[in-house]
Amino acid sequence: MKVHVLCPASSVTGGPEALHQFVDAGQQLGFDIGMVYLPEDDPDPTPAVFRLYAPRIWRDLADAPGNAVVVPETGTAQLLSLRHATRVHWWLSVEHFQLRAEAMRQAQGGGASAASPLDFVFDPRFGVVHLTQSEYARQWVERQGAPALMLTDYIRDEIVERARRLRTGPKDPLVAYNPKKGLEFTQRLMAASPPDITWVPIENMSPAEVAALLGRARAYVDFGPHPGRDRIPREAVLCGCTVITNTQGSAANGVDVPLPPSLKFDERHPLTVPQVLQRLREALTQPQRFAEPMAAYCRWVEDQRRVFFDEVFTVLATLEAQAAQRARRSA
Repeated sequence: MKVHVLCPASSVTGGPEALHQFVDAGQQLGFDIGMVYLPEDDPDPTPAVFRLYAPRIWRDLADAPGNAVVVPETGTAQLLSLRHATRVHWWLSVEHFQLRAEAMRQAQGGGASAASPLDFVFDPRFGVVHLTQSEYARQWVERQGAPALMLTDYIRDEIVERARRLRTGPKDPLVAYNPKKGLEFTQRLMAASPPDITWVPIENMSPAEVAALLGRARAYVDFGPHPGRDRIPREAVLCGCTVITNTQGSAANGVDVPLPPSLKFDERHPLTVPQVLQRLREALTQPQRFAEPMAAYCRWVEDQRRVFFDEVFTVLATLEAQAAQRARRSA
C-alpha cells in the first residue's frame, strides 16, 4: 500500500507541519508513505523549518485500489477525482472546512439550506475514512454520521527543549495574547485591566522571539475560536505560563485542552471580564496556585509525540487492511 499525503507546497503553518509529522512517523514505522505537494511544479516545496522531517516526495499520485490518499480540509474536493484509491480526510480544522463549504455553496447560488458540493465526504457511497486532529473535530464528524480515528499532532522536539530551558527562568508580570484570535474580547479585558498588568501581543515575531516572550510571561490568554488543538496554548504551558481560555471549539472539552474549569470562561456571561481579570491577578501574583494543573497540562503536551506515533501506526494499519480488502474486491 502506498499512502499519498497531499500538502500545500512551501506553506509554514500548523496544518502543513502536522502533515509532515504524519509522513515522517509513517516512514519511521516502515510504511510506504510519501508527500505529494500542490502545486506539483514548485521546485522547492518543503519549507526549511520542516526539512527535519525528511519527507519522501512523490510527484505523481497513484490512484490504485491498494493505495490511499490523505487530504486535509484544504484538499477535500480533490478526493472526488479518485476512482480506486481509498479516500482519507484528515480534519485539522472544522471551521476551515465549513468556510470552504459555505463559499462553494454560495458560488453555486445555493441558499442556507442547500447542500454543499463538499458534503460528499459524509456520503457512505464514497467510502471516505475520517481522521481527526482533535476530540472536538471527532465529535463534530460523529454528529454528521461518520466514525473517525484520532490522529493528533505534537510540538516538535526543538520547541519542547527550548521551552524547558525557558520555563525555569525569571518571570515578569506580563500577559501574552494572540491578536489574530479573539481580539475583541481581549480588548475588553485590556480596557478594564489595572495599569500594572502589561499586555504583549504575539505578532511580528520569529519562533524564537515568541518562545522568549512566553518564557518571560506569567500568563497566556486565548479567547479565539479553537478550531483544533491549537499550538500556542501548548507552547505557552511548556514555557511556564498559566493558560486561560474560553469555552469555544476544542477548548470546550477537557480532552483537547486539559485545563480545570476555573481557567476556562464563557465570554457571553456578563461577569466574565472581572472574573478573568481576577484569575489573571492570581496568576501574576500567586502562580503557585496553578502549579499542579499547569504541570499536568505540560506533561500531557510533552507526551504527545509518543501518543502520535501510536495513532499513526493504528491509522496506517487500518488503512492497509481496508486497502487490501478494496484491492481484493476490484481484482
